[in-house]
Amino acid sequence: MLKKWPITVALGLLCIVILAGAIVALQIRNKQSASSTFPKMESVDTLHVYDIRNDSAEAKLAALTLQGLINQSSAEVYVLTREKNLDQLWLDQSGKSYSPVSLVTGSNPGLRTMYRDYQSLIDKFIVWEGSKDWTFNIALMKGALEAGLPVTDGIRNSLISEFGSQTVEDIRSNWNGRVDAYEWAVEHLMPSLDKRILFSAGLRLPDWVGYPWNIFDYAVASKSFTFYLDPRNPDEYEVMKHIIQEGGYPPGTAVLGYAPNADDLNEYTNPLGVGYVVSDFFSNGSVWSSFENKTYTQPAGAAVDAEPGKVYVSITASDGDNLQYAQQLIDYFQDPAMGDVPVGITIAPVLRELGSPILDYLYAEKGDNIELVAGPSGYQFIYPNHYSIHGYETWLNENKKWLTDAGVHTANVWRIPLNSVYHKQMVDSLAGSGVTGILRGDDVQPINAYHGIYTMSQGNMLTRDGDIYSILSSVSEDREHPVFYNLYPILAFYGVDDTGKAVFFERLKDEVARLQQDFPGKYVFLKPQDIVATIDKLNTDIEGVSFEADNSSAETLYLYEDNHSAMDGGYRYADGDASWIYKFDLADDIEQATLTLDLGGDYEVDVSKDGTNWSAAARANGNINRTTLDNDLVDWLTNNPSKTIYVRFKSENSQSENGMILYYNSLKILY
Repeated sequence: MLKKWPITVALGLLCIVILAGAIVALQIRNKQSASSTFPKMESVDTLHVYDIRNDSAEAKLAALTLQGLINQSSAEVYVLTREKNLDQLWLDQSGKSYSPVSLVTGSNPGLRTMYRDYQSLIDKFIVWEGSKDWTFNIALMKGALEAGLPVTDGIRNSLISEFGSQTVEDIRSNWNGRVDAYEWAVEHLMPSLDKRILFSAGLRLPDWVGYPWNIFDYAVASKSFTFYLDPRNPDEYEVMKHIIQEGGYPPGTAVLGYAPNADDLNEYTNPLGVGYVVSDFFSNGSVWSSFENKTYTQPAGAAVDAEPGKVYVSITASDGDNLQYAQQLIDYFQDPAMGDVPVGITIAPVLRELGSPILDYLYAEKGDNIELVAGPSGYQFIYPNHYSIHGYETWLNENKKWLTDAGVHTANVWRIPLNSVYHKQMVDSLAGSGVTGILRGDDVQPINAYHGIYTMSQGNMLTRDGDIYSILSSVSEDREHPVFYNLYPILAFYGVDDTGKAVFFERLKDEVARLQQDFPGKYVFLKPQDIVATIDKLNTDIEGVSFEADNSSAETLYLYEDNHSAMDGGYRYADGDASWIYKFDLADDIEQATLTLDLGGDYEVDVSKDGTNWSAAARANGNINRTTLDNDLVDWLTNNPSKTIYVRFKSENSQSENGMILYYNSLKILY
């Protein structure tokens, strides 16, 4: 640990060694950064731990930015700032050696002790004003570049009174307002700042005066542009856009922190190619980023035999994709009831770089009945239907890498219209990634089987004890088909009791037990990846299938492609250039089968072994009335080792408005 007094005495003797060490450290950081998406701090053998929980809000902010300044060269300072002793719990789990620092007595002991020990690193104080929130952000960025410590007037006076004089730069009256300040920062600070990530973080009221955000240490350590703007204000949105464009941030760039308009920051940054990593209260980011990058695996989903008359349920708990909630998962994982009911828990795959010890713990402790699921919308939170059309492919490629390396099999996605170009591009991008299912957080739609990856509704967001029982008890079974249902409890609400105690697994166990008692044999609970595998099994080694073309899951789990088909009178139809394709994976010993179709209109039906090369099966023109056709599939099953059959439907005349309509489809196996 650097102490004020020995550094002063030994500076002349150690300057050459320090310079050489700085050169080596710089080379290591550059090498590490070259293979990382996020700025990585240099790791140390032993952390020095300062407890700032009893400091005032203004002192905490100064301590967090001081932590960032110290950790720019090596991530040696770790602070205790979170509730429930979370920072200490994670420190103990990290495996890192650490030394708690004895604090001075009196007010703001954490900041005063840290400043005492690292005063020599600070060239000046930069004074900001809480009523002018932009001055804090400018002070933070200037300080990151100029070894300046952002302080309020009161903190400045206190530190100078105790530790002696310090150069002071007072910026409280430098700008006319928020827009003026950030435009100045773009011109004068942006050129020297790191361009890999951005931060949306600042003095949110009423938080900061009682419990300020924790992300600031990483913003300072990484020397990143840090704004706090409300894009719903047109002038502030123009400044935000100027920041992103002037910085030249490429598609796939992340903005960390949070925004005045919460999740909907996506509506403004996504069109500019910038995604979201929610992390306002994420603590010690500058330290967690210093751990090595990791890759992870999970076993593939395991299918069960789905039976008619049963309801198959998966439950995915959120918001572990939010970095501070990922830190809170350690509380939930202490529950003895964890693992009694299969469940998915959302995580942030970016923790592979921003906190691998956190993922180490979650993967090691989850057991066989917990699946770690990528939170919305993969490695970043985006709204795909708002994302830059020029940057979406780049984002998808990066997303695939992150999900593959995180060992994820199921991912949550929001704001992705089913069968839209955004949805289809995402599904196609995930081929070979290990992802088999997407939980879609938009309108409720039946199962979608586009190109073999199953997209399902994520289900109701649950916030209260009893919600699981209330919703599932009203779900009706189907005597002809299995029913699949998903639920999405929010841990911050459903998962805690009135005292803030983590009770998710306990509540879940109690509700499931009540359901099984009141409705014996009706429900089967599975992990999300297992419910996906179970659905896929229904379309594997088929020995016969029949369904109405009514847009129910009984039909759509075979719907391999849907190119703008629609529903008319409750049945699927296509006119103009619209079409759709079913995929049937028959049992390997099948040699003969008959495809029976109940259809009408101007129809064109083609069959293929591979989904690419098509042969005509049926044609009709003249607005044919409803009729039934039998098609022998023996020619398509011959020399077809996979026994996979694709059936395509479209209008026989793309210029006709009559189109075709399918009422019923039956594929019968002949032995």
